[in-house]
Amino acid sequence: MLRSVQFAKIFGYLLLALSLSCTLPEAEIPQSGSPPLIREVPIEILTSNREREASPILGVSSVGTIGRAGQGVGEFRTPLGLAIDERQWIYVADAGNNRIQVIDDTGNFITEFGSRGWQTGEFDHPTDIALSFQRRYRLYVADTGNNRVQYCNFVDQIFYPLSESVDDILLDRPEGIGIGRNGEVYVVDTGNHRWIEFNVTGVPVVAHGGFGSGREQLWNPTDLGVDSHGNVYVVDTGNHLIKKYDFSGNPIDGWGGEGDQLGQLRDPKCIALDEWNYLYVTDSGNRRVQVFAPDGKSVVEFSTPGLLQPAGIAVSKDGRVFVSDAEANNIKVFRVFRKK
Repeated sequence: MLRSVQFAKIFGYLLLALSLSCTLPEAEIPQSGSPPLIREVPIEILTSNREREASPILGVSSVGTIGRAGQGVGEFRTPLGLAIDERQWIYVADAGNNRIQVIDDTGNFITEFGSRGWQTGEFDHPTDIALSFQRRYRLYVADTGNNRVQYCNFVDQIFYPLSESVDDILLDRPEGIGIGRNGEVYVVDTGNHRWIEFNVTGVPVVAHGGFGSGREQLWNPTDLGVDSHGNVYVVDTGNHLIKKYDFSGNPIDGWGGEGDQLGQLRDPKCIALDEWNYLYVTDSGNRRVQVFAPDGKSVVEFSTPGLLQPAGIAVSKDGRVFVSDAEANNIKVFRVFRKK
C-alpha cells in the first residue's frame, strides 16, 4: 500500500526543490573493486554533438552495487524499469514484488507504494516507470500484468488509468514508457507489436507498428526513448534492433542485428538517453550495455562479471549509469568518464 504520509512529504519536498531550480547534494558511491571497462573503441566526435560541445566518452567503469534479493525495504525481486528524479532518487519497478520502490542514489530506502492487485494503485508485474516534469508532475507505471498504464499526480497522489485501448484494440502487455520533450507520453504496447503516442492530457494520438520484421513493423518491442529533437528510439527486441523515428513517427533509421559483436544486439531490453542524446541500451542476451550515437554509430560497450541479466537503465546528470539486474536482483552502478 502507498505510504501516503511519507509519500506526500517526499513529493512536497520534490516540488519545492523544482520551484527553486536546485537539487540536493549527492553522496558518492564507494568503490567496490569491480573491474573496469571490458572493451571500448575510439570515440568519433560527430558534427551534431560538436555543435552542442559534447565531451567525448573516454571509458566506463563499475563502481558499486545497490540492493539484494528479497521482499524487504531496499530489496528486490526481478527489478526492471528505472527512473531518476531531480534529487537523484531512483524509482525501481520491483516487478516480482509488485511494487515501486524509491531509493536514493546510494541505495538508502525512501518509500514504496503499490501491492499485488488489479485495482487502481495496485500492480501486477510492473515493468517500467517514467517521470514527467513538463507541464504536469506525474509518475507513470507500466502495469504489464494488468494490461494497462497507470499514472499518479504528484499533488493528490491518486492513481488513474491511462487509456486502456487505442483504435478499439486493448493494450496487451505494455512494457515501456517514454516522455516527450513537451510532456507527451509514449507507450510500448508489446503484445500488439506497436508504440502509441498520447498527448499531455492522456488522449491517444497515433499508433505505429504491427507484427513483422519490415521497416515499419516491430516484434515484441519492450522500450523506447525520446531525444531533445523529438526523435523516438524503439527497442525492437524480437528483431534485435533499435529503430529510430522522427517527431512525426516516420521511420528514418535502424541498427543492430543479432550477434555479439560491437554494434550488434541480442534481446535488447531498455534504453536511456543522456543529456548529449547518446543512447544507452541494455543488451540483455549479451550481458552488457552498449552506447550508441544518435545516428547509430557504436561508441562503447561495458559490463562487469556480476551482470547477469541487464534490464532497466537510467543515466544521472553526473555521469552515473544505473542498471537493474533482473537475475541478480540488484542494481549495478557504473560511471562514465568524459574528456574535460
